[in-house]
Amino acid sequence: MKKALLVAATVLAAAPMPASFAQEGNSRPAPVVQPLTIPLPADRPFPGTMLLRVDARDVARGIFRVRQTIPVQKPGKFTLLYPQWLPGKHAPRGAIAEVAGFAASAGGKPLNWTRQPTDVYAFDIDVPAGVKSIDVAFDFLSPTRPSEGRVVVTPAMMNLQWEQVSLYPAGWFTRQIPVQLEVTLPDGWTGAAALDGLSVSGNRYSYAPTNYETLVDSPMFAGRHFRKWDLGQNVTLNVVADEPRYLEASPDHIARHAALVSETVALFGVRHFDRYEFLLALTDELGGIGLEHHRSSENSRRPDYFTKWDDNDSVRGLLPHELVHSWNGKYRRP
Repeated sequence: MKKALLVAATVLAAAPMPASFAQEGNSRPAPVVQPLTIPLPADRPFPGTMLLRVDARDVARGIFRVRQTIPVQKPGKFTLLYPQWLPGKHAPRGAIAEVAGFAASAGGKPLNWTRQPTDVYAFDIDVPAGVKSIDVAFDFLSPTRPSEGRVVVTPAMMNLQWEQVSLYPAGWFTRQIPVQLEVTLPDGWTGAAALDGLSVSGNRYSYAPTNYETLVDSPMFAGRHFRKWDLGQNVTLNVVADEPRYLEASPDHIARHAALVSETVALFGVRHFDRYEFLLALTDELGGIGLEHHRSSENSRRPDYFTKWDDNDSVRGLLPHELVHSWNGKYRRP
């Protein structure tokens, strides 16, 4: 009898409760399809030129302060996008999580804005009647340790990638959006980028207007300790280092880099760029990188790249690799 009662109790305990009772306290969400409200890009000229100003002097905290002036054409909603798909990346990895303090204004007066409910990379600005341009401000809080992401600022150098410190208007192909860049570097630093029309005043670098696609494809390396060498064929080797002693390259070292350039041009039989900038960081502190661009490449190697030349055969393949990508991957791509 006791055994039969035990079996019955076990069966009752294992029996499922009615669904109405078991789920009574749970929420019951229903799928809701949000309408697409971001203007689709069109291959037409953007009316006006954006002005992008980047203050990169806060090296101690790795903070870039961004100010942007963007022409607008009419009142109402104006959508700005933070770059999501980036050159050389294989996923939508725009660093939106590092953007802080976003604000929009016109004529010194704050403007209302909202985040798109279906796209965290989109900002909707309410533009009043009569406004011809808006001002946008935000800070880019770059990682200060590898556990937070790639470190792009150290006490001796920085890697400025313009897609991290800018926005662009939705509704136009990026190659159709003119932009003019002005960047302020720390005192005594030198920068290099494959952008045209450079004018330097103190520590302020100003460039001629270009299109937004070209801007994003033309990053800057800047540093306290900097040297550059002419490699021929309108190609320059720009090097920043953790310490000045790591910039001691022999004439033979530079001759070998010049041979790399001439042999690559001979291999392809055509040079599709008017100039090319090797950006090379010799560092233990900046985050590692090897990334191709049309008229430049971002590269990092150990600090002793030159000073222990005979020990570094295995690391000298990066620069030729990225240079070839200017033909295969940038000039011609699937």
